[in-house]
Amino acid sequence: MSTTTVSVARPRDGGERITRGDEGASVLEESVKPAAPALFTFPNRVLFGEGARVLLAREIAQLGMKRPLVVADPGVVRAGLVGAATAGLGWYALFADVEANPTEADVLSGLERYRDHHCDGLIAVGGGSPIDAAKAIRLLTTHPGKLVDYDVTAGGMDAIRATMPPMAAIPTTAGTGSEAGRGTLIQIPANRRKTAVLSPYLLPSVAICDPELTRGLSPELTAGTGMDAFSHCVESYFSTTLHPICDGIAVEGLRYIARGLESAVRDGSSREPRSAMMMGALLGGISFHKGLGVIHSLSHALGSEGRAHHGALNAILLPHALRFNRDAAAGRMADLGTRLGLGRGGDAAGHLITLVELVLARLPLPRRLGLVPGLIKAAIPEYARLAMLDHCHRTNPRPCSTADMEILLDRAW
Repeated sequence: MSTTTVSVARPRDGGERITRGDEGASVLEESVKPAAPALFTFPNRVLFGEGARVLLAREIAQLGMKRPLVVADPGVVRAGLVGAATAGLGWYALFADVEANPTEADVLSGLERYRDHHCDGLIAVGGGSPIDAAKAIRLLTTHPGKLVDYDVTAGGMDAIRATMPPMAAIPTTAGTGSEAGRGTLIQIPANRRKTAVLSPYLLPSVAICDPELTRGLSPELTAGTGMDAFSHCVESYFSTTLHPICDGIAVEGLRYIARGLESAVRDGSSREPRSAMMMGALLGGISFHKGLGVIHSLSHALGSEGRAHHGALNAILLPHALRFNRDAAAGRMADLGTRLGLGRGGDAAGHLITLVELVLARLPLPRRLGLVPGLIKAAIPEYARLAMLDHCHRTNPRPCSTADMEILLDRAW
């Protein structure tokens, strides 16, 4: 694993200050006047709006955080987003070695950095990978054992307590919703798969959602992360868990995504689509507190090799999963189609599937699993096995078997 060089200067007060010489040039203007970001609390404290990042120093001070560890990935550093997000801070330590699909090794390296610099809180800057890695680091600062001990499928949630340091999450993509999520996904060698660790105590103390931080995303990454958010809203709406609050949030999230996705892909500098996508991703992250389904079990299995983009996998699998669930969730699918304005009569479920196909046809994403580098068709039985070990399919509207998983993967190939 590469090692980020962090230079430590000693100011006159005798303390340590981490310099920012390796953070790259910001894609944003240096002088940002804070607007009046919206503040709401559900399920955690959220600051939302352009320029909201400048309130970071105030927020971590309120949390009692004086020596934060900033967790990021190399791309976020190169893009200047770490510098933009932390411009108002004094001292902080930087850990920027998180991989695209975070591993247990990433977490342990970050934990070592946290302890070496005597940190008292975390700030995650980036997409779902840095935010998930920061959550896992946060857990291990106060909880004994290994990450595998907290695997949700093995009852690990019951072992997680509230005794963790504060954490701020600053998303730089509009997709995972991890800033409002209660879980982290980490590749753990002991399980040989992406492993979910879930607890309401893992919710970031505060989420600072500044759409300006997403304006440098490429069309491909905008589309992939956007379809991640889209699939969160759709799949959580069909989840078998009873949670009408999350149902309403999922529908509202889809409305925001519908307003912003294609426009943000076409013109990444446009403000309103970027804002709509960040809100849609946030709402998607809240909605899947209700649970997800077969799409995510399959994409987690396929992503266990660490190569494929999670959102792109979700996009490929989405129409096939909708067809698989159609009979079991016909009423819910028809209801969602009606709520999205697809007509009150006729085949609303079919119209919903058609809508998804039309959206995907206009996005710069692969449409088949066989087009995703690193995936191996001969490994379908192994991917199916790993998918059955994942927790998400437990709330899928149609019960899943290993054979079902293999059929779905074959159809999507």
